[in-house]
Amino acid sequence: MLLDAETQESLTTQVHNALEEARLWNELNSTQQSPAPLQSVYQLTKKWEPPLPGYVKCNIHSNWINAKLHSGVVYFVREHNVLYHSRDAITFSPNRVTDELRCLVWALRSMKALDYQEIVVGSDFQEIIDAVKNPKEWPRYRDLLQQIGTLCGLFQSIAFETESPSSNQIAREISKSVLRDGRLQSYLALGGPAWLHQRILRESV
Repeated sequence: MLLDAETQESLTTQVHNALEEARLWNELNSTQQSPAPLQSVYQLTKKWEPPLPGYVKCNIHSNWINAKLHSGVVYFVREHNVLYHSRDAITFSPNRVTDELRCLVWALRSMKALDYQEIVVGSDFQEIIDAVKNPKEWPRYRDLLQQIGTLCGLFQSIAFETESPSSNQIAREISKSVLRDGRLQSYLALGGPAWLHQRILRESV
């Protein structure tokens, strides 16, 4: 049987597509059956780590639930020991990215007011780390990112570190307490909250 050029091209395309589908199927099934890499397990169980000498580490978290509720925000400042922590409630945000960026603006202003010059900011929300490092790729949040860029320029040195949820657990617990326990009044305190003392002590060892 003779095939015209158009039919032959169509058959070639079908064969190519079938081979590609088979390759993808094999890759997906191999991935599902293989064990999780050690690095992923390590990230999930990672503990809080202190900053380099001369720096303080500011862990932040915003407990955004939905666009109709206030959010609890916190920053937690440590070297090896706890220096300060602060908690507040912020008004409605349309989404979690906006909420976390607002939390970061608040934390950076506070770090400057406390006269820290060399800081590491730790967050378990990867999107805000990406947004701060590549603001042009996040045009929807331009105003907040411009504020953050200006604030970053006020420090001698600033770095951003992605935390795992477990290594940022203290900040997460404090931020949850704002709405859970009705603790809407802002404050700044030396050290950490008494109700998390044992957990903070375990992390510092």
